[in-house]
Amino acid sequence: MSEQQETVHIHIKSLSRAVEFPVRSAETCKKCKGTGKKDKRPCPYCCGSGSVKMLDCIQCNGTKVASDGSACKCCKGKGILPEVNTKEFLEAREFCENFKKNPSKTILICLACLAALGVASHIISGYVFVYFMFLKTWPCYVSLLVGLGAAFYVLVCVNKMNKGSYLPSVTKGLISVGVIALWIATIAIPGPVTGRYWWIEKETKNTISEGVAEQGLSCTNVKVIGNDGDVYHGIATLSNGEKIEVNTLFKDERSHSRKVSYSLFVEPAKR
Repeated sequence: MSEQQETVHIHIKSLSRAVEFPVRSAETCKKCKGTGKKDKRPCPYCCGSGSVKMLDCIQCNGTKVASDGSACKCCKGKGILPEVNTKEFLEAREFCENFKKNPSKTILICLACLAALGVASHIISGYVFVYFMFLKTWPCYVSLLVGLGAAFYVLVCVNKMNKGSYLPSVTKGLISVGVIALWIATIAIPGPVTGRYWWIEKETKNTISEGVAEQGLSCTNVKVIGNDGDVYHGIATLSNGEKIEVNTLFKDERSHSRKVSYSLFVEPAKR
């Protein structure tokens, strides 16, 4: 009597059931050394079994050849995939199927993430380009966490699209390059390119408004046009329409405490 072949059950959400995959070969997992545990958790490389189980490649069905006649890129022409890679492919494939059915949801979430990434980059740039130690302050902490989370979600979507889509490699590559270019632009344009002076402009505006309050005036806008080190050159617009050139000196007050302290000195530019 022949021995029963070992199989692996993988649950597929789109089918609402588990599917059996025959195990073609298995070897001791080198990551957990066969223990099935890594960092006191089930090893992600062998799915906690202690052995890496190789299954037929789900994309080429073990034929080693893609639909266009080239070597299958999913299994790199081997015809077999580790169990964990098979699960990743199935998850990515499900993501692509859901995207085809309802693309607006994923697109809107990604656009919201890109907007959040841009806002986070804008906030951080305004602080860091003035004084790097501002990274210790809570606005930068919060912005950094939001930005990293938004960026991670977009990259995860791109990765799943690459793994689970049956689009040609060239098309997937162009989509990835386009998304990453948009991702970089979302960081750079509202951040280092246009947002590096917003904080110093705000502080200069408040300082000027306090100085001219006794005259019944206020500062409505400050536009910084450049800086020489810690001296920022700008044009301030008062509530009476008058425009004056001002210089703002930022000075960090170094101390042994963890608190970030600074001072600002604003004066009319000497002509």
